[in-house]
Amino acid sequence: MKKTLLVTAVFAAFGLVATKTTAQNLQSISIQSGFNADVVANGIGPSATSTTNDVDGVSYAFISRDFQLTAGSAALTYGLPINGLITSAVPSPAGLSYQLASYSGNNALRLQNTNDSGTLVFSNPIAAVNLYMLAMGGSGACTVNATVNFADATSETFTGLAIADWYGGANFAIQGIGRINITNDVLENGGGTNPRLYQIPLAINVANQSKLIQSVTVTKTGGGIPNVFAFSADAFTSCPGPTNITFTSSNDGGTFNWTAPASAPSLGYQYYISNTATPPTASTTPTGSVAAGVTSVTLSGLNMGSTYYFWLRSNCDSVLGFWQLKVFTTGQMEATYTLGDINTEYNLTPTVTSLTNCPGSLTLAIPAGFQIASTDVSYTMTTASNGWMSEQRSLLVCTNTNTTEAAISSGVGATTGTYAYNRTGLTIANGLSGNVTFNLRAWRTYGGVDCNADFNRVDNNTWKITVTLTPTLSTNEVAVQRIKVFPIPFTDSIQLDNAQDVSSILVSDMTGKLVRTIQQPEPQINLSELNSGLYILTLTLQDGSIQHTKALKQ
Repeated sequence: MKKTLLVTAVFAAFGLVATKTTAQNLQSISIQSGFNADVVANGIGPSATSTTNDVDGVSYAFISRDFQLTAGSAALTYGLPINGLITSAVPSPAGLSYQLASYSGNNALRLQNTNDSGTLVFSNPIAAVNLYMLAMGGSGACTVNATVNFADATSETFTGLAIADWYGGANFAIQGIGRINITNDVLENGGGTNPRLYQIPLAINVANQSKLIQSVTVTKTGGGIPNVFAFSADAFTSCPGPTNITFTSSNDGGTFNWTAPASAPSLGYQYYISNTATPPTASTTPTGSVAAGVTSVTLSGLNMGSTYYFWLRSNCDSVLGFWQLKVFTTGQMEATYTLGDINTEYNLTPTVTSLTNCPGSLTLAIPAGFQIASTDVSYTMTTASNGWMSEQRSLLVCTNTNTTEAAISSGVGATTGTYAYNRTGLTIANGLSGNVTFNLRAWRTYGGVDCNADFNRVDNNTWKITVTLTPTLSTNEVAVQRIKVFPIPFTDSIQLDNAQDVSSILVSDMTGKLVRTIQQPEPQINLSELNSGLYILTLTLQDGSIQHTKALKQ
């Protein structure tokens, strides 16, 4: 029986954001019908007004990041993404994403009792090599059968699929999304690692891979309460798509690069760009295209600090490939550690003040005129010998100020394997510019002494730091702006002189989060719904120029 023992940086060019995909046609699937419960609290007001049921039978539901009990409630730092788009943290296939249904309607197939079943009908039938189901179990792990229904009236059934309880399970697509008790509106942040949604793979039989899938019927066979939220696919097609889509940011756009499939498309590629997560369909008119043999495109004229959605597909003349998604934000930077596996140090009880003799280190050079507004981190840790995932410990540190995360991150599972870590919106480097260095400290609570990779390690090429930037504004900048914004500070509203010269305004908080978009603003703008604090106003003028202004709300 196993017993626990008691005893150079890589720089990424400005804005480089890469997502590697091992499968060539990863597709999120839109659900036409079949959801029977709204289990996500969103918007402003008591959670019971924006939900129809809990997920676990004991009054707990999910929350969206835009949920506020009242208009004056503090903004959440956890919750499901407001746009419903989840990029899976499961390492393989890398780049898989799910699109959740609207939080303002039924968004889950909830199966209360054994033998309860429901059918999720796809908006657009799709042929697939693999299906992936996004689900969780409330009040305990559970099992289901899933029957994949094809357009030719045949089907394929997967029996005994295990779905982990929404707290503490492995193979999660997303974690740390919090929950709320819909009877008393008490919020819980889940310790930053719970609750979770899990990815369950369904490998389609080779004989069925070219058949269009119309729907999936899910039946509860035992355990807790299964909730199914979405499906994605590794789609089957004769027109393979591009992979390894990367984005290099500029202030108002950036350049996309990608890898051509082994059989390059005869007519090149088509792309589509939007500021919403709504995916294009097969008949959507592309924004633009590039010729055969070209594997890059440069965009401009976008708003700095805004999130956009870029879709790319192959054009094989008589057949068009599937759209491949890349989410990007202008004004971001990323660095990836590529110097090898990062060793762990044996420490039975590491804390946020613990050091290691073998940290990994990454440095980003923040351009002049910008500062960090928030930091995201992701990596995987893999076991070896007789190490377990539950024995992994890790912590991100900004060495410029020696600021650490608030808590140690731990793996889950009394087994060997690879555990994925993904944390967003960290504030440990906010306000910094110039060369900013991060250390990743990693420990293990079992095996050997000092630093080695014999039992647990951080995997090479998986540790990534992504920072969102905001302009660095001087204290007297308001006085020299072309468009005057007043009064500063303000209480409920601001005023603009020459408002007719402004086409739009983006209002962002100091974490870089966009909180308001105003098109064709009037001379007086009501911002009474904002919490007290400092905001950045990004004004796009009619001539295309950009002005950044600080605004303090009392």
